[in-house]
Amino acid sequence: MVDWDAGRYEQTAAELEPVARAVVDAAQPRPGERVLDLACGTGNAALLAAARDADATGIDAAPRLLDVARERARSLDLEAEFREGDLLDLPVPDAGADVVLSVFGLIFADDRARAVQEVARVSAPGARVFISAWIPSGPIHEMLAAMGRVLARVAEAPPSPRFAWSDAAAIEALTRDAGLTHQSTTEAQLAIRAASPEAYADAGREHPVWLAFAPMLEQAGADAEARGAMLAVLHEANEDPGAFLIHSPYVIHELRV
Repeated sequence: MVDWDAGRYEQTAAELEPVARAVVDAAQPRPGERVLDLACGTGNAALLAAARDADATGIDAAPRLLDVARERARSLDLEAEFREGDLLDLPVPDAGADVVLSVFGLIFADDRARAVQEVARVSAPGARVFISAWIPSGPIHEMLAAMGRVLARVAEAPPSPRFAWSDAAAIEALTRDAGLTHQSTTEAQLAIRAASPEAYADAGREHPVWLAFAPMLEQAGADAEARGAMLAVLHEANEDPGAFLIHSPYVIHELRV
């Protein structure tokens, strides 16, 4: 179980803000529209929507991250509401949103079918839904796969299969029964920078997902092995010999109610 309040997810949230901007740009929320940012973290998409004078609400299960989002709203002098809630039971009335956004949030739902049904429930007729998901390729995917192989050996269990969130056909099939219609899927890339591959890997040790598995690796004496496997991928993929630069591919799915 990942505790998203653990560590310093703020670092990752800042890294992902360009994707939030791309999602909000695609959604084009208008003044007064009711916008939901699902699994909002530190509020990237909600705050960008609020800056367009939308009625923005962010929902997340991590109370500490919601406090960070509220403080960001205050510091930016933006009106946005942040509520604690679960993707499988959103604290939103039926048809309570005109625009629903998920920036790498819905993809972590324990029950994807039920999460999509919740999206449909809270969406008003004609609502626009935008979901971003990682494409399973590129340096970050390969880095996590390298770590996953070490973890699978230590745990003596194969890695769990992942749903193809980036695949348009899979999304269309998943959302159809909930009453959502797939409109388009757009591919893009996120530029990720750091002082060095080592600096990026070390910052990643404060990510909640790493912290969830770190005790198992440490107990097995495999922490250094996992870090080395990840660094090998990052060094091979690095596009900036003087620092660190890679590009991670993702998609934005557009759906309609």
